[in-house]
Amino acid sequence: MHDAMKARIAGAVVEVDGRRLVDRDLALELWDKNTRRNNNAKTGLPQDRRERLPKAAQPPNPPTDHELQAFIQGLPEDQIPDLNDSRARREHYLAEKARLDALQGRKELLPADQVKAEAFNLARALRDGLMRVADRLAPTLAATADARQVHHLLTEEIRVALRSLGDA
Repeated sequence: MHDAMKARIAGAVVEVDGRRLVDRDLALELWDKNTRRNNNAKTGLPQDRRERLPKAAQPPNPPTDHELQAFIQGLPEDQIPDLNDSRARREHYLAEKARLDALQGRKELLPADQVKAEAFNLARALRDGLMRVADRLAPTLAATADARQVHHLLTEEIRVALRSLGDA
C-alpha cells in the first residue's frame, strides 16, 4: 500500500538544496486525481494534516504581479527600460542586421574565416616569391661588382615577386 501511495504523488517530488521534498499542493492535487472516489467523497489528506506538512517541502512561489510592480518601482529611474527606448533599440538592431545581410549578399562583407584563409594564402605566396629571389640572383650578383647594378637587379626581382602577388 505504501508504494501505491508514493506512485500517486511521484510527480510532486522536488529537490531543494540537495534534499528531496514533496510539493504539498501538487501532491494533494495528484492524490485527488489518482485516488478512486468512493460515494463521491473527496479523498486525500484531511485539511488539518495538510497544514502540518513542512513549509520547506514547498518550492518557492513565483512573485505576484503586485510584488513585481513593487520591485520595478523600487529600481532607480536609470535602470527601468522605457518601452519607446526598447522599441528603438530593437528597430536599430533589425535595421543593422538587414544592412549587414545586404552587404553580405552583395559580397561586400565576407566571413572572417574566409578572409583569414585568403590573407594566409597571399602571405605564403609573397614569402615564397621573395625566398626565390636569392636563388635566381645569386649567380648574377656574384659576378657583378657594380653596386648600382646589384641594387637594380634586386629591385627588379622584388618588384616581379610583388607584382605576381597583386595578380593573384
